[in-house]
Amino acid sequence: MELLNIKGIGEKTLEKLNSLGIYSIMDILNFLPKKYLDFTNVSKPEDILEGEYSLLKVNIIKVYPKQYSKNKVCYIKADCLCEQANISLLWFNMPFMEYSLKCGEYLVWGQVSFENNKYTLINPNISEISNKYKLKDVKPIYPLKGKLGEVSYRKIVENCLNTVISENLFSNEFDLEKIYRNIHFPKTFDEVENGQNNLAVYELAEQLLCYKTLRKIQKTKKIICDYPRIVDNILPYKLTESQQKALCDIINDLQSGRAMNRFVLGDVGSGKTIVAHLAMYMLYQKGFQSVLLAPTEILAMQHYHSFNKVFESLNIRTALLTSSISNEQKGEILKNLENGEINMLFATHSCVQDCVRFANLKLAVIDEAHKFGVKQKADLLAKGDGVHCISMSATPLPRSFAMTAFGDLKISKLYKAQSRTSNIKTYPLRSNKIDSMFKYFANKTKGGSQIIIVCPRVVDSGLEDIYSVKSVYKTVCSKYFDQKQVGLLYGGMKNADKDKVINDFYSGNIKLLVSTTVIEVGIDIPSVDTIAVLGADRFGIATLHQLRGRVGRDGREAECYLHCASYTIPDRIKQMKEIDDGVLLSELDSQARGFGDLIGFNQSGKNSFDRYIVKITLDMIEKAKTIVEKVELNQIDKTLLKKLLNKYDYYQDIVLN
Repeated sequence: MELLNIKGIGEKTLEKLNSLGIYSIMDILNFLPKKYLDFTNVSKPEDILEGEYSLLKVNIIKVYPKQYSKNKVCYIKADCLCEQANISLLWFNMPFMEYSLKCGEYLVWGQVSFENNKYTLINPNISEISNKYKLKDVKPIYPLKGKLGEVSYRKIVENCLNTVISENLFSNEFDLEKIYRNIHFPKTFDEVENGQNNLAVYELAEQLLCYKTLRKIQKTKKIICDYPRIVDNILPYKLTESQQKALCDIINDLQSGRAMNRFVLGDVGSGKTIVAHLAMYMLYQKGFQSVLLAPTEILAMQHYHSFNKVFESLNIRTALLTSSISNEQKGEILKNLENGEINMLFATHSCVQDCVRFANLKLAVIDEAHKFGVKQKADLLAKGDGVHCISMSATPLPRSFAMTAFGDLKISKLYKAQSRTSNIKTYPLRSNKIDSMFKYFANKTKGGSQIIIVCPRVVDSGLEDIYSVKSVYKTVCSKYFDQKQVGLLYGGMKNADKDKVINDFYSGNIKLLVSTTVIEVGIDIPSVDTIAVLGADRFGIATLHQLRGRVGRDGREAECYLHCASYTIPDRIKQMKEIDDGVLLSELDSQARGFGDLIGFNQSGKNSFDRYIVKITLDMIEKAKTIVEKVELNQIDKTLLKKLLNKYDYYQDIVLN
């Protein structure tokens, strides 16, 4: 049914609805209130608190004619009784109230003040007792942006609810009509919570079903692998117990006969890289190709050089494929990949392109997996038959935990070596200490330290509390450092310029690197022992924890300064000062925020769950997953399934496992 067929919607109203992003009946039902006002409890005079909002049942006994203040502001006054208490009602700049008000019983809602021995409500909401829409039950407040009135919109919602809701993919599990009535016309806050929780689970189930459609588990031939003997022969150190277990998990997956989809979850310094490289080596021993996908050129290069350093004596044929290599080099790599002369490829997004073909790809390793979309992952796995997948993240924070609930992920957790547990000291910093910090850094570099300063922007925004790399670079070069010792790094630079800065930093020619969060992953320089994040209160805990992991990577004492422009230091900054364990930080963060801003992200940061007033919890995700596991894709109405995939077209780019 079209919106124009709904009572109360004409051409002009339709235009206003469209401007709010509403084009269908389901759009109206899914346009959720931004908050709710509680009109279920009428206050008695003895319960009234000055300065608080109250709902009162009053009897208007006198309405005064229109009057004017000394400043010639029009106002309407009414005297009323609330039981035996005298109350005054005042409306400023609302002359029509003189003719709207009559003596009798009303409900009024507003902020109460106490003046001249009586309570006064200024510009209160008022409703006749018989009005079923105003000041009754729990009132939803919609983000209508002044396009439509609340009462008019609620009437439209009610008319939509009276139509048949035919788009229920899980009719055995959800009564959508009841859910929407609880959300839009609740009698109590329990109904609000129940409705919002159930609708959130339904939407999660929709996304999971979409995921299930895109990501089908393939059956594949069993690959019998032994624990790699090379571990004892080549590695200059012993693997930790958790690394050994992760390798055994991977071996079991390869022997299962089903395409592996394993998430290697580990904090900074836990040793995910060598686990991934050993998995690639095991597939090489069986005659298969592997690819490692990284989100940045810096990280791809680091993996490439790290692998070749450890396995150089084995003559494994490896290649590095990024956007900065020449067309001639790329052509040679693509040719050798397709004919099987390259055993392992280390690459950025370039390897997802159609022109990249493998002879017998069997393993895909995706590092910093939360930075890639489902579509990118699916396209990569489609480049071989029954390709196994290992996803990794160095950020074991709520985002990662929530995402493991999507699909068929199995988890291997890695733990840091004992020597890396407490070598980084974290200090919150206020704006008035920035100058002192720069002077301290200048002295520190004279002793051989290398330092990173991270800024939230590339150029100034006009706001005093937001630092840009260009302005900070200019400041430190003019006041504190020799310009030759300072490097500038941000994503928009030419690749050749970025490579030069990074190489100079690696070689020690650059002592201070001023950068954006482009260095969040990929910088692994032992002599970097200090990092400062300017505007840290503008970053999430995942990014801050990851940035902190850039320093002290060889176990040396290191320092992390988190600058806060706000007067009050946020709880997450305080937690980071006391806690170096990413898993524990994740648990604390998820308790505080739930998973609402972690699920449903596309690359631009849009979040479909922001409109809920309830937090998305892991229990809700698990409930949705249980529901979807019962669904047989071949039994779903094809039209509805196609509509679902179109609805979540952005899902192709969701930041997900």
